[in-house]
Amino acid sequence: MQISVEDIDLRDLAGAIRRRYGSTLYTSYLRGKTVMRDAIESELRCSAYQAEELVETLEMMGYVRFPHLEDDTHPLTRHAWVIEEDKL
Repeated sequence: MQISVEDIDLRDLAGAIRRRYGSTLYTSYLRGKTVMRDAIESELRCSAYQAEELVETLEMMGYVRFPHLEDDTHPLTRHAWVIEEDKL
């Protein structure tokens, strides 16, 4: 099903991910993005590409956060993704 990112309530979507995984998702950066993409794909019955765009948007808007290093990269090891229903 084709969806528009603009038509999705990001707060509700973050809440759905939080209900599924809790307030933290302990995994690597890429694995966490994949897990959330798959959850969104299942929740919205959208394509993997659309779900990936939504994960990117959730991260950019502050609904999901992963630690950054000083050089603005992400740690390669497992850390906690923080899943917020309200942006900081």
